Formats: sequence, C-alpha cells, structure tokens
Amino acid sequence: MGNRMDPIRDKEKIGAIKDMLRSGGRWRDYVLFVCGINFGLRIGDLLRIQIKDVVDLENKIKDNLEIIEQKTGKRNIVKINRGAKDALSLLINRTNITANRNNYLIYNLRNKSKSISRIQAYKLVRKWCYNVGLTELAVGTHTLRKTWGYHAHKQGISIEVIQAKYKHSSTSTTRHYLGIEQKDVNEAYDKVNL
Repeated sequence: MGNRMDPIRDKEKIGAIKDMLRSGGRWRDYVLFVCGINFGLRIGDLLRIQIKDVVDLENKIKDNLEIIEQKTGKRNIVKINRGAKDALSLLINRTNITANRNNYLIYNLRNKSKSISRIQAYKLVRKWCYNVGLTELAVGTHTLRKTWGYHAHKQGISIEVIQAKYKHSSTSTTRHYLGIEQKDVNEAYDKVNL
C-alpha cells in the first residue's frame, strides 16, 4: 500500500464509481468513497469516524467534523460539504446506523461497533477503480485523499491552502503529493498566454 498512489483525475470515473455503489445499494461503501474524496483525510482517520462525530443528537448532519489526526496529533476541522452530506443522508435514511451513536461510519458489516480494516478499505478502493476501468493507475486508500487535493488544485485552490489542509511542511511536498505532471504545467502555459 506504498506512498506512490495516484489521484482519480477523471471526474467521469468518479461519477461511475459513485453510480456503481449507489445502484448496488452499498451505502457504507458509498460513504467511504464520497467522504474519502471530499474530506481528504488519511484512511486511518477516516476509519475512526463514529456516527456521533458527524450527526447531532437530533440525527441531523453536522456542518463540521473535528478529529485529532493519528499521524500528526494535530486538530483538524473538516467541513462536511454538500456531496458528503448527501452521502451521509443516504446512509442514515437507508440503514439503522444511528441506532448507536458509537457505531463507526465505515462499519464492519458483521459488527457496526467496529470499523473495517485498512486492508479491507484498500481492497475496496482497488476493486472500485478496476471495475470502472482505472487499471493503469496506482490506486489504494491514499487515492481518496489525493483525489481531494488534485481536484481542489484544479478548481484553483492555492497550493498553500492545500498544504495547510494536508499539514505538509512545504509547498514542494504538496506539489509532489498531488502528482502535478508536466501536462498540468503545459496547461498553465496555455492559460497564461500573454
């Protein structure tokens, strides 16, 4: 599950994975994918999220999620955006996951009071990508985190903001992490055609 993982650059492939998971009624997997690409968290932090972290006492989805990152020990506040809220609503409305607020968001199918393993998450991500034809990419759980950063950058979010979100020590680390390629640099030349 090494460090060299690619983001999913193609928005149509992202849509295809979402459609595949939604049409199969795999709500837990749908939430893993959608929250994974929208929260930009490391898989260990994503798998530790419990229902009480994202849903208030009235079963309404919160606006923000607050975690202490395992790797850095730093506090991270994640905005729960519209895409993530929609996925969470499907999970809440189509399962009994909120019956116990200590249940994990990405729950083990046999025991909702446990999360799936990192290995299981890795296998799921690889399977989804393979099923939609992403066979040339190096994919794994870090693909979800990197997908958020890649698309944030493509939307014009500055490297410095993405660096702050990822808690990287330098912008060069963030650039490398995002897999910014020569074609991205060439695209910048085309846009700044003075």
